[in-house]
Amino acid sequence: MLSVGSDLIREDCWLELIRKMPIPCVDAIVCRAGEFLMGWRVIPPYRNVWALLGGRMIRGESFEETAKRHCRKSGIVVDSPRFLGVYPVRFPSRHDITICMIARWKSGTPAATPELSRYRWFKHSEFRNIRPIGNNYRKMLRDWSKAGTAKTRYATI
Repeated sequence: MLSVGSDLIREDCWLELIRKMPIPCVDAIVCRAGEFLMGWRVIPPYRNVWALLGGRMIRGESFEETAKRHCRKSGIVVDSPRFLGVYPVRFPSRHDITICMIARWKSGTPAATPELSRYRWFKHSEFRNIRPIGNNYRKMLRDWSKAGTAKTRYATI
């Protein structure tokens, strides 16, 4: 059995699901005083890269609730997640549709999870130089920077 959110789903059902349809996910660009948070991803897909905090939605959740839940799993509390964009991501094994949110760090210290082993706060100006990083995360960070949202109150609080 695989844990998907708070429910359990049989592995054969999960494998059939990912063969037939995209999986909705939410990633968050967590901002604090001109920095943003990334975690070192230790599970596939995108194993051994810097990643944004996030993951699958649970039925009935809003994008904001999903972003907050995944941040809480990493030990932090965020405030006021807001929509940045939608990013279809195709992996050899599945197809995800990721909604990217921007959230302001409120409190907490990041802690290891089964998905992310360590964390680092990066300065906004460093986002182009992060290596290795998944292409979808790079696109989200680029769009965040282009939209000027990196210089909004979320990046300066």
